Amino acid sequence: MSETTTAQTAIVSVTPEAAAEVKKLLANEPGKAGLRLEVRGGGCSGFSYGLTFDNVQENDHVVEAEGIKVMVDPKSAIYLKGTILHFEAGLEGRGFTIKNPQAKGNCGCGNSFSV
Repeated sequence: MSETTTAQTAIVSVTPEAAAEVKKLLANEPGKAGLRLEVRGGGCSGFSYGLTFDNVQENDHVVEAEGIKVMVDPKSAIYLKGTILHFEAGLEGRGFTIKNPQAKGNCGCGNSFSV
């Protein structure tokens, strides 16, 4: 059974900029319910982040914020509590950024972290 998380106990918070970009991209992903944020083993610092469009799976934590759903599996939730998903667009590029208070170290690429 999936668990919907309220903003007060959110594993992940989503900025308005990130939500707007997810909505735009999700419109091109028929049949997908929202964005999956996960932690994978590997990367230069030990763990890396994964973002994919997906549907809710059994035991997922589902965060509903800014009009979108973000799904997090139970194992990833341990490493993501308090994380902020943001989207930046500027002269040096555009993309999602993940600010994770659980991370003790980050790689220069921004996609890898250690705990």
